[in-house]
Amino acid sequence: MRLVVTISLEVEPDEVGPATSRVADALRDNGIAVHGVGGLPLPAPPRPFPPARPDVELLVLPDSRRVLHLGRALPLSRREFDLLLFLCEHPDRVHGRRELITRVWGGDGSRGTRTVDVHVRRLRHKLGSAAGVIATVRGAGYLVEAGERVLVHRAGEPGELLVGNG
Repeated sequence: MRLVVTISLEVEPDEVGPATSRVADALRDNGIAVHGVGGLPLPAPPRPFPPARPDVELLVLPDSRRVLHLGRALPLSRREFDLLLFLCEHPDRVHGRRELITRVWGGDGSRGTRTVDVHVRRLRHKLGSAAGVIATVRGAGYLVEAGERVLVHRAGEPGELLVGNG
């Protein structure tokens, strides 16, 4: 049996390739073999950026502002990315909500602190099984514990900055 799927998308000309790849990836993720589009073969799916170590669950790439969870890119908002990066670059220290407002949002700390809680909740949801890297210290704030689950990698720097002492 052969199933032919037709999908109509309206995208800008420079987005055709990425949109096609996203649709093909979604189909593959659901166990559907994809051989081509419009009679043309698809390019090979992009290989995920490999973490330097197999035990790395979350790879933070500040230069491209991307986060990979087990090799898959996560769609984070600007603030979610900034919050995660700040916590990962300052591990093993509790960061209070007012401090996070000042350091991540760039405010004077007068903004309501609930916005931090909302962003952490949304960020944890997007992190999926890696949500536990952000710990809540009741009544004090949030922290990322040093360990080997998270890696921050900056292009052009020798090696990687490992959150913790791996």
